[in-house]
Amino acid sequence: MELKIEHLTKCYGDLVALRDLSITFAPGIYGILGANGAGKSTLMNLLTDNIKRDGGSIRFNGEDILKLGNRFRAVLGYMPQQQGIYDHGDIQQKC
Repeated sequence: MELKIEHLTKCYGDLVALRDLSITFAPGIYGILGANGAGKSTLMNLLTDNIKRDGGSIRFNGEDILKLGNRFRAVLGYMPQQQGIYDHGDIQQKC
């Protein structure tokens, strides 16, 4: 299995969030670290097809992930920091 990102670009108006990103992921577990505004969330949103790219390609085993659709999402594991799946209601956090 191989996830190959080539020349990936994403802009929000005049702001360039990702510019010409190229990387290949072999099987394994990866963490993406970086400063706020570095493009981590944008990259993950592109990988999960939550936003559209402005340039470049994302291929899984040689096929564009947009063409693979659910077949790609079935093998992708992603856990965002803000999940929004649990209702915390009126629970107050204490120090």
